[in-house]
Amino acid sequence: MMKAIEVMNISKKYNEVQAIKDISFSVEKGSICAILGPNGSGKTTTIKSICNLIMPDQGEIKIMGKSNRKASKHIAALFEGTRNLYWRLTPKENLKYFAGIRGLGGKKIDEEIDMLLDKFNLSDKKNVTVNELSRGMKQKVAIAMTMICNTDIILLDEPTLGLDVQSFIEIKEILLDLAKNMNKTILLSTHDMSLVQDVCEKVIIINKGHIIAKDSMGNLMDMFKSKTYEVRVQDTQAVVLMENYSQSKFEFFASKDVNILEVDIHNPEDIYEITELFMSKDILIEEIKLKEVNFERVYLDLTREEVSA
Repeated sequence: MMKAIEVMNISKKYNEVQAIKDISFSVEKGSICAILGPNGSGKTTTIKSICNLIMPDQGEIKIMGKSNRKASKHIAALFEGTRNLYWRLTPKENLKYFAGIRGLGGKKIDEEIDMLLDKFNLSDKKNVTVNELSRGMKQKVAIAMTMICNTDIILLDEPTLGLDVQSFIEIKEILLDLAKNMNKTILLSTHDMSLVQDVCEKVIIINKGHIIAKDSMGNLMDMFKSKTYEVRVQDTQAVVLMENYSQSKFEFFASKDVNILEVDIHNPEDIYEITELFMSKDILIEEIKLKEVNFERVYLDLTREEVSA
Protein backbone atom coordinates (compact mmCIF):
# COMPACT_ATOMS: atom_id res chain seq x y z
CA MET A 1 0.00 0.00 0.00
CA MET A 2 1.22 3.50 -0.83
CA LYS A 3 2.71 5.57 1.99
CA ALA A 4 1.04 8.99 2.17
CA ILE A 5 3.42 10.30 4.85
CA GLU A 6 7.04 9.23 5.36
CA VAL A 7 9.07 10.78 8.17
CA MET A 8 12.71 9.69 8.09
CA ASN A 9 15.15 10.42 10.93
CA ILE A 10 14.14 14.03 11.53
CA SER A 11 15.66 16.05 14.38
CA LYS A 12 15.15 19.62 15.54
CA LYS A 13 16.92 21.76 18.14
CA TYR A 14 15.83 25.12 19.55
CA ASN A 15 19.01 26.70 20.87
CA GLU A 16 20.23 24.06 23.36
CA VAL A 17 16.88 22.26 23.66
CA GLN A 18 16.52 19.07 21.62
CA ALA A 19 12.84 19.15 20.64
CA ILE A 20 12.89 15.93 18.60
CA LYS A 21 15.63 13.44 17.76
CA ASP A 22 15.73 10.81 15.04
CA ILE A 23 11.95 10.57 14.54
CA SER A 24 10.86 8.05 11.91
CA PHE A 25 7.44 6.68 10.97
CA SER A 26 5.09 6.30 8.01
CA VAL A 27 1.33 6.52 7.48
CA GLU A 28 -0.37 4.52 4.74
CA LYS A 29 -2.77 6.18 2.32
CA GLY A 30 -6.41 5.87 3.32
CA SER A 31 -5.67 5.24 7.01
CA ILE A 32 -6.24 7.16 10.24
CA CYS A 33 -3.22 7.55 12.51
CA ALA A 34 -2.85 9.30 15.88
CA ILE A 35 0.31 11.05 16.99
CA LEU A 36 0.24 11.48 20.75
CA GLY A 37 2.45 12.86 23.47
CA PRO A 38 2.48 14.92 26.68
CA ASN A 39 2.96 18.68 26.48
CA GLY A 40 6.55 19.42 25.47
CA SER A 41 7.10 15.93 24.07
CA GLY A 42 7.97 17.07 20.53
CA LYS A 43 4.60 16.22 19.02
CA THR A 44 3.83 19.73 17.72
CA THR A 45 7.33 20.13 16.25
CA THR A 46 6.88 16.85 14.40
CA ILE A 47 3.46 17.80 13.01
CA LYS A 48 4.57 21.29 11.94
CA SER A 49 7.61 19.74 10.25
CA ILE A 50 5.30 17.53 8.20
CA CYS A 51 3.33 20.65 7.17
CA ASN A 52 6.59 22.40 6.24
CA LEU A 53 5.93 25.09 8.86
CA ILE A 54 9.17 24.12 10.61
CA MET A 55 12.40 23.08 8.92
CA PRO A 56 14.07 20.11 10.67
CA ASP A 57 17.81 20.32 11.26
CA GLN A 58 18.22 16.92 9.63
CA GLY A 59 16.18 14.12 8.10
CA GLU A 60 13.64 13.97 5.31
CA ILE A 61 9.85 14.04 4.99
CA LYS A 62 7.92 12.81 1.97
CA ILE A 63 4.29 13.45 1.17
CA MET A 64 2.75 11.16 -1.46
CA GLY A 65 6.26 10.13 -2.47
CA LYS A 66 7.60 13.67 -2.91
CA SER A 67 9.50 16.07 -0.66
CA ASN A 68 7.08 17.86 1.66
CA ARG A 69 8.58 21.16 0.51
CA LYS A 70 6.88 20.59 -2.84
CA ALA A 71 3.74 18.88 -1.59
CA SER A 72 1.78 21.50 0.35
CA LYS A 73 -1.16 21.12 -2.05
CA HIS A 74 -1.66 17.59 -0.74
CA ILE A 75 -2.20 18.70 2.90
CA ALA A 76 -4.95 20.60 4.71
CA ALA A 77 -4.38 21.24 8.42
CA LEU A 78 -6.37 22.36 11.44
CA PHE A 79 -4.20 23.68 14.28
CA GLU A 80 -5.28 24.47 17.83
CA GLY A 81 -9.02 24.13 17.58
CA THR A 82 -10.79 27.04 15.81
CA ARG A 83 -7.88 29.44 15.24
CA ASN A 84 -8.15 29.08 11.45
CA LEU A 85 -11.64 30.65 11.48
CA TYR A 86 -12.58 34.25 10.72
CA TRP A 87 -15.20 34.92 13.37
CA ARG A 88 -16.83 37.85 11.57
CA LEU A 89 -17.56 35.68 8.55
CA THR A 90 -20.31 33.08 8.28
CA PRO A 91 -19.54 29.34 7.93
CA LYS A 92 -20.27 29.57 4.20
CA GLU A 93 -18.02 32.63 3.79
CA ASN A 94 -15.22 30.95 5.76
CA LEU A 95 -15.32 27.89 3.53
CA LYS A 96 -15.45 29.99 0.37
CA TYR A 97 -12.52 32.14 1.52
CA PHE A 98 -10.40 29.13 2.44
CA ALA A 99 -11.16 27.48 -0.91
CA GLY A 100 -10.26 30.71 -2.69
CA ILE A 101 -6.81 30.76 -1.06
CA ARG A 102 -6.24 27.38 -2.73
CA GLY A 103 -7.39 28.74 -6.07
CA LEU A 104 -10.80 27.05 -5.99
CA GLY A 105 -13.99 28.81 -6.95
CA GLY A 106 -17.05 28.85 -9.18
CA LYS A 107 -20.39 27.11 -9.05
CA LYS A 108 -18.89 23.69 -8.31
CA ILE A 109 -17.19 24.85 -5.13
CA ASP A 110 -20.42 26.55 -4.01
CA GLU A 111 -22.20 23.21 -4.38
CA GLU A 112 -19.46 21.41 -2.45
CA ILE A 113 -19.66 23.99 0.34
CA ASP A 114 -23.41 23.41 0.65
CA MET A 115 -22.83 19.64 0.72
CA LEU A 116 -20.22 19.97 3.47
CA LEU A 117 -22.40 22.24 5.59
CA ASP A 118 -25.22 19.73 5.24
CA LYS A 119 -22.84 16.87 6.17
CA PHE A 120 -21.91 18.69 9.38
CA ASN A 121 -25.55 19.65 10.14
CA LEU A 122 -24.69 23.33 9.74
CA SER A 123 -26.99 24.26 6.84
CA ASP A 124 -29.33 26.25 9.07
CA LYS A 125 -26.35 28.20 10.44
CA LYS A 126 -24.52 28.81 7.15
CA ASN A 127 -25.34 32.54 7.11
CA VAL A 128 -24.79 33.19 10.83
CA THR A 129 -21.47 34.80 11.78
CA VAL A 130 -19.09 32.34 13.42
CA ASN A 131 -18.78 34.36 16.65
CA GLU A 132 -22.49 33.67 17.29
CA LEU A 133 -22.10 29.89 17.03
CA SER A 134 -21.59 27.45 19.89
CA ARG A 135 -18.09 26.12 20.53
CA GLY A 136 -19.03 22.76 19.04
CA MET A 137 -20.37 24.36 15.86
CA LYS A 138 -17.23 26.48 15.49
CA GLN A 139 -15.16 23.28 15.75
CA LYS A 140 -17.23 21.61 13.03
CA VAL A 141 -16.77 24.62 10.72
CA ALA A 142 -13.01 24.48 11.31
CA ILE A 143 -12.90 20.79 10.41
CA ALA A 144 -15.06 21.37 7.33
CA MET A 145 -12.53 23.97 6.17
CA THR A 146 -9.83 21.28 6.01
CA MET A 147 -12.08 19.18 3.78
CA ILE A 148 -13.19 21.78 1.22
CA CYS A 149 -9.86 21.67 -0.63
CA ASN A 150 -10.16 17.91 -1.26
CA THR A 151 -6.55 17.18 -0.31
CA ASP A 152 -5.07 13.69 0.01
CA ILE A 153 -3.98 14.28 3.63
CA ILE A 154 -5.83 15.98 6.50
CA LEU A 155 -4.00 16.93 9.73
CA LEU A 156 -6.29 17.62 12.67
CA ASP A 157 -5.24 19.04 16.04
CA GLU A 158 -7.84 18.28 18.75
CA PRO A 159 -10.74 17.84 16.28
CA THR A 160 -13.30 16.93 18.98
CA LEU A 161 -12.37 19.66 21.46
CA GLY A 162 -15.52 21.26 22.87
CA LEU A 163 -17.94 18.95 21.07
CA ASP A 164 -21.07 17.54 22.69
CA VAL A 165 -21.79 13.81 22.49
CA GLN A 166 -23.86 14.04 19.30
CA SER A 167 -21.27 16.20 17.52
CA PHE A 168 -18.51 13.82 18.64
CA ILE A 169 -20.38 10.90 17.03
CA GLU A 170 -20.88 12.92 13.82
CA ILE A 171 -17.18 13.81 13.57
CA LYS A 172 -16.14 10.23 14.30
CA GLU A 173 -18.40 8.92 11.51
CA ILE A 174 -17.14 11.59 9.09
CA LEU A 175 -13.49 10.70 9.78
CA LEU A 176 -14.17 6.99 9.23
CA ASP A 177 -16.03 7.78 6.01
CA LEU A 178 -13.19 9.98 4.73
CA ALA A 179 -10.65 7.20 5.21
CA LYS A 180 -12.72 4.20 4.17
CA ASN A 181 -14.81 5.57 1.30
CA MET A 182 -12.79 8.56 0.07
CA ASN A 183 -9.28 7.14 0.61
CA LYS A 184 -8.15 10.18 2.61
CA THR A 185 -5.21 9.93 5.01
CA ILE A 186 -5.86 11.48 8.41
CA LEU A 187 -3.24 12.30 11.04
CA LEU A 188 -4.75 13.20 14.42
CA SER A 189 -3.25 14.95 17.40
CA THR A 190 -5.63 14.65 20.34
CA HIS A 191 -6.05 14.01 24.05
CA ASP A 192 -9.39 12.30 23.40
CA MET A 193 -8.43 8.67 23.92
CA SER A 194 -11.91 7.41 23.08
CA LEU A 195 -11.58 8.98 19.63
CA VAL A 196 -8.19 7.34 19.12
CA GLN A 197 -9.54 3.97 20.18
CA ASP A 198 -12.63 4.26 17.96
CA VAL A 199 -11.10 5.46 14.68
CA CYS A 200 -7.33 4.95 14.54
CA GLU A 201 -5.57 2.03 12.91
CA LYS A 202 -2.09 3.11 14.00
CA VAL A 203 -0.72 5.07 16.96
CA ILE A 204 2.58 6.90 17.35
CA ILE A 205 3.51 8.05 20.87
CA ILE A 206 6.27 10.64 21.34
CA ASN A 207 7.87 11.56 24.65
CA LYS A 208 10.98 13.59 25.43
CA GLY A 209 11.63 14.13 21.73
CA HIS A 210 11.68 10.53 20.58
CA ILE A 211 9.20 7.79 19.72
CA ILE A 212 8.40 5.41 22.57
CA ALA A 213 5.75 3.39 20.72
CA LYS A 214 4.47 2.99 17.17
CA ASP A 215 2.17 0.13 16.36
CA SER A 216 -1.35 -0.78 15.32
CA MET A 217 -4.11 -0.04 17.79
CA GLY A 218 -4.87 -3.75 18.01
CA ASN A 219 -1.30 -4.70 18.92
CA LEU A 220 -1.03 -2.02 21.59
CA MET A 221 -4.33 -3.08 23.14
CA ASP A 222 -3.35 -6.75 23.09
CA MET A 223 -0.03 -5.95 24.78
CA PHE A 224 -1.84 -4.58 27.84
CA LYS A 225 -4.89 -6.83 27.75
CA SER A 226 -2.91 -9.80 29.02
CA LYS A 227 -1.73 -7.86 32.08
CA THR A 228 -4.86 -6.73 33.93
CA TYR A 229 -7.37 -9.04 35.60
CA GLU A 230 -10.51 -8.38 37.60
CA VAL A 231 -11.10 -10.43 40.76
CA ARG A 232 -14.72 -10.39 41.97
CA VAL A 233 -15.28 -11.30 45.62
CA GLN A 234 -18.39 -11.68 47.77
CA ASP A 235 -17.37 -9.51 50.73
CA THR A 236 -16.75 -5.81 50.14
CA GLN A 237 -14.55 -5.74 53.25
CA ALA A 238 -12.22 -8.17 51.46
CA VAL A 239 -11.62 -5.50 48.84
CA VAL A 240 -10.39 -3.10 51.51
CA LEU A 241 -8.27 -5.84 53.08
CA MET A 242 -6.51 -6.88 49.87
CA GLU A 243 -6.08 -3.32 48.60
CA ASN A 244 -4.00 -2.57 51.71
CA TYR A 245 -2.27 -5.95 51.85
CA SER A 246 1.48 -5.42 51.39
CA GLN A 247 2.95 -8.86 52.09
CA SER A 248 2.58 -10.06 48.50
CA LYS A 249 4.28 -9.69 45.12
CA PHE A 250 0.90 -8.60 43.75
CA GLU A 251 -0.59 -5.12 44.02
CA PHE A 252 -4.37 -4.96 44.18
CA PHE A 253 -6.44 -1.92 43.21
CA ALA A 254 -10.09 -1.22 44.02
CA SER A 255 -12.30 -0.60 40.99
CA LYS A 256 -15.51 1.39 40.63
CA ASP A 257 -17.40 -1.79 41.47
CA VAL A 258 -17.15 -2.24 45.27
CA ASN A 259 -16.82 -6.03 44.89
CA ILE A 260 -13.98 -6.04 42.35
CA LEU A 261 -10.22 -5.78 42.72
CA GLU A 262 -7.86 -5.24 39.81
CA VAL A 263 -4.40 -6.77 39.58
CA ASP A 264 -1.67 -6.84 36.93
CA ILE A 265 -0.55 -10.39 36.09
CA HIS A 266 2.50 -10.89 33.91
CA ASN A 267 2.42 -14.70 34.01
CA PRO A 268 -0.91 -16.56 33.57
CA GLU A 269 0.19 -19.10 36.19
CA ASP A 270 0.13 -16.28 38.77
CA ILE A 271 -3.64 -16.75 38.88
CA TYR A 272 -3.15 -19.94 40.91
CA GLU A 273 -0.97 -18.08 43.40
CA ILE A 274 -3.57 -15.34 43.74
CA THR A 275 -6.28 -17.93 44.35
CA GLU A 276 -4.22 -19.53 47.10
CA LEU A 277 -3.55 -16.12 48.64
CA PHE A 278 -7.27 -15.32 48.83
CA MET A 279 -8.03 -18.81 50.24
CA SER A 280 -5.47 -18.24 53.00
CA LYS A 281 -7.44 -15.11 53.95
CA ASP A 282 -10.79 -16.99 53.83
CA ILE A 283 -11.91 -14.78 50.96
CA LEU A 284 -14.28 -16.38 48.45
CA ILE A 285 -13.52 -15.54 44.80
CA GLU A 286 -16.61 -15.46 42.59
CA GLU A 287 -14.87 -14.74 39.28
CA ILE A 288 -11.50 -13.90 37.72
CA LYS A 289 -11.44 -12.49 34.21
CA LEU A 290 -9.40 -10.34 31.85
CA LYS A 291 -10.18 -6.67 32.14
CA GLU A 292 -11.24 -4.89 28.97
CA VAL A 293 -8.48 -2.32 28.59
CA ASN A 294 -9.13 1.12 27.12
CA PHE A 295 -6.47 3.06 25.25
CA GLU A 296 -6.19 5.73 27.93
CA ARG A 297 -4.60 3.13 30.22
CA VAL A 298 -2.24 2.00 27.46
CA TYR A 299 -1.11 5.56 26.81
CA LEU A 300 -0.65 6.41 30.48
CA ASP A 301 1.25 3.20 31.18
CA LEU A 302 3.61 3.74 28.24
CA THR A 303 4.40 7.34 29.15
CA ARG A 304 4.76 6.39 32.83
CA GLU A 305 7.24 3.65 31.93
CA GLU A 306 9.20 6.12 29.82
CA VAL A 307 9.42 8.63 32.69
CA SER A 308 10.67 5.98 35.14
CA ALA A 309 13.14 4.44 32.65
